[in-house]
Amino acid sequence: MPVVDASVVVEFIKPEIGSSGPVEDLFEGWARHGVTLAAPRLMWEEVLNALLTGVRRLRWTGEQADVAATLLERLPVTAVADERDRSRAFELARRYDNWPVYEMVYVAVAERLAEPLVTADERLRSRLAHLGWVLGPLEALDGMAAASEHLRS
Repeated sequence: MPVVDASVVVEFIKPEIGSSGPVEDLFEGWARHGVTLAAPRLMWEEVLNALLTGVRRLRWTGEQADVAATLLERLPVTAVADERDRSRAFELARRYDNWPVYEMVYVAVAERLAEPLVTADERLRSRLAHLGWVLGPLEALDGMAAASEHLRS
């Protein structure tokens, strides 16, 4: 059950015509394999806020944001919550140069579940690359392809 953060979900559901790439391929692969994803509860609020920001910045219309919000509710993402994640997120934020706690909640959840965190936030991925389980969409896609190949052999 990979953990996804708001940045990768926004990349997938954003209402831009003709957007195609590794994020779309990744979500399609997860769907094909019946993968259920996980995220902390705050992911939904962050994604909805990003959709509203896109409307304010005239990147898309309100109607397009409404469609994307409906898609968000249909994604196979399980909200996970554990009080320890908040404390651990604060510890991680302090360890990593006072990084925003809300971003470190995703890291804490992935750590607790012993699952990869998939993010489209290149700064976060670069900062935590040494952990080996904070992945960008391309890395996650490569990992999925390798796992599929392993199952076929």
